[in-house]
Amino acid sequence: MIELMLAAMLAAAKPSYEPPAETWYPQAVGCAASAMVAKGRTPTGDQIGEIMTFGMIVADVGRKSGRTKEQVETDVKVADSFYRHLKQKKPKAFAAHRAYCSALLDADRP
Repeated sequence: MIELMLAAMLAAAKPSYEPPAETWYPQAVGCAASAMVAKGRTPTGDQIGEIMTFGMIVADVGRKSGRTKEQVETDVKVADSFYRHLKQKKPKAFAAHRAYCSALLDADRP
């Protein structure tokens, strides 16, 4: 009986969408870097959670897209510089990017 119920639940489950790594990777790098820039000196629990989540996504998707650990680290450093500049010079654009990244985490998957 339990096996039948589990089989029915699995059959009813919709397959989840997994975006191509080559598409998802730059999005995750940008969101990870901007989360680091936004955190300030005393990050909140939510900020730490977002940084860790995007960090894990970057590591996983970077590997899937063929990036080495060194390439991933370089990508994040370059993005960090960009988002520091954006936060200082274009705060509205930085805020819009942060809202986009938060919405990505709120969605099931992009």
